[in-house]
Amino acid sequence: MNEGTLGVVKMYNEYDDIPRNPIILCLFALCLGVAGLALLFLADFAIIAIGFGATGMVAGGYSISKANRAEQSKRMLYMALAGAGIMASVMSFMFGLASL
Repeated sequence: MNEGTLGVVKMYNEYDDIPRNPIILCLFALCLGVAGLALLFLADFAIIAIGFGATGMVAGGYSISKANRAEQSKRMLYMALAGAGIMASVMSFMFGLASL
């Protein structure tokens, strides 16, 4: 980990040193799961809900691995958001499959 501006610790990808922010990944997974559930229950778009759920599960798994390496003070927040995103994405995926 390298220290960035204003004392904020930036996380870097191990391969090419691209800065990664786990909060963005966690919120992305959560938004995909919630959007998939909303599309499924409000508009009955099962195929789109399955796609959003699958993408949210992949993004949630990646964000869990990045959140696990975050600084200690923010780790629990990141892990909780990523876990909620994975749960919402799994529900979107499974309910979408069930409604086909």
